[in-house]
Amino acid sequence: MNASYYFREFFRYLKTAKSAVLTSIVVISLAVLLLGVYLTISLNSVKVLKLIRDKVEIDAYLNDGLSQAEVSKLISEIKSIGGVKTITYISKEEAAKIFEQDFGEDILEVFDHNPLPASLKINLYDEYKTIDRIEKIKAELLAFRQINDVVYAQKNLEIIERNTSSLIFLNLSLLVIIAVSSVFLVGNTIRLMIESKKDTIIIMKLIGAAKETIRIPFIMEGFFQGFTGSLIAVAILQLFLNYFYSAYSNSDFSFSVIDFRFIVLLILFGTLLGTSGSAFSVRKYLKFS
Repeated sequence: MNASYYFREFFRYLKTAKSAVLTSIVVISLAVLLLGVYLTISLNSVKVLKLIRDKVEIDAYLNDGLSQAEVSKLISEIKSIGGVKTITYISKEEAAKIFEQDFGEDILEVFDHNPLPASLKINLYDEYKTIDRIEKIKAELLAFRQINDVVYAQKNLEIIERNTSSLIFLNLSLLVIIAVSSVFLVGNTIRLMIESKKDTIIIMKLIGAAKETIRIPFIMEGFFQGFTGSLIAVAILQLFLNYFYSAYSNSDFSFSVIDFRFIVLLILFGTLLGTSGSAFSVRKYLKFS
């Protein structure tokens, strides 16, 4: 059977069941759109946790009266501690400027002197940004006589450590639920659509048409529905996310937009849903009839 026959049958099927085809496209669009929204939320939730972790630093407050040579020697000794990535020295004058930027008021207008201590802002490698490891580093820092106090964002780390495993489990559970629901919903929709054409299938079998001759136009129809539905879903998702990103992104956090690989993944998912749904539905009906 030549290709022109399959295309003629494919277009004839589309014309004779416009409402069923439209319904199938809408269902596939919703399934792909739901998956796209889920993946976007999942991706950005992980990004939020990473942003919180990246901002975790140790502030080591120094005693007053240290010379520049003493500070330099202290920094060299701290760099030998495992996990230390970078160290930034904040002088009393720089601390006063930071106070003014944060609170909009000069510290000398509040006090008759600058009470803010000089400090060292210590950034760690990501694998060391856990409460247990930071507590060990904190103990090592407090052993230096030049350091008066050590603080870090312990509450932020507690949030990360408490929610990371739960977030991973939730993401995997939702992915399974969405995938299974999508396959079930799209499969049943396509099966009902093909059921409406059972007379055509029976007649073709009675006149001796091969199974592949019957099956291929339906598979082409499923491919068309899946591809079209996924394109619609990607377009809607892109429009929604572009508005969302422009309205809610800020300097501290920018939402990850869907890139080309993400778009291809969604289109492949929708196309596979439509094609496989039609292939299995026709196969079952051919065996049954």
